[in-house]
Amino acid sequence: MPQSLLDVLAAIPDPRDRHGRRYPIQSLLATLILAAMNGQASLRGMWLWARAHSDWLTRHLPFHRNRIPALETFRTLLCRLDLPLLLEVFNGWLTAVNAERISLDEKVLRGSKRDGEAPLMVVAAFGHRVGLVLGQVVAEGQDKTEAAMALLERMPLEGKVLTLDAGLMTGPVVRKVVEKGGATWDR
Repeated sequence: MPQSLLDVLAAIPDPRDRHGRRYPIQSLLATLILAAMNGQASLRGMWLWARAHSDWLTRHLPFHRNRIPALETFRTLLCRLDLPLLLEVFNGWLTAVNAERISLDEKVLRGSKRDGEAPLMVVAAFGHRVGLVLGQVVAEGQDKTEAAMALLERMPLEGKVLTLDAGLMTGPVVRKVVEKGGATWDR
């Protein structure tokens, strides 16, 4: 059984000074994740959402004195945090709890074409069980195979079944999935 999200977040190195840590890193990060999942896109919006839901959050997360910390506490953590590591850990957890199926698909972003430039293309991995994008990579120079390879390289695939968009059903992509312990089929 996969670890809980709180356990995974607690394992992230805390970049804050030791004597100023009143709030556990996993509580702060879980609060930000929950706020983002509830439509908050700015740090201030996330903090205001947390204050509005403080009764529930302090009941379910370990907060010092059952209080939501100040906005500056969240800001300090985010300024010092290794964000690529957080993204890698979070996406790894999502993939681990998503024991069913992952879809790999490429999309051209509407409205991204500019004068004389190709439109922006991304390759994304979607977890069906959790209903979330598990990761995405921009296809530089429209090279969707390289983008798919970069995305697969950082995802745990052991025991996963991947559905691939027909444009991604190439030898290198299929070999990478199999090499990492996954299985594929074309949609």
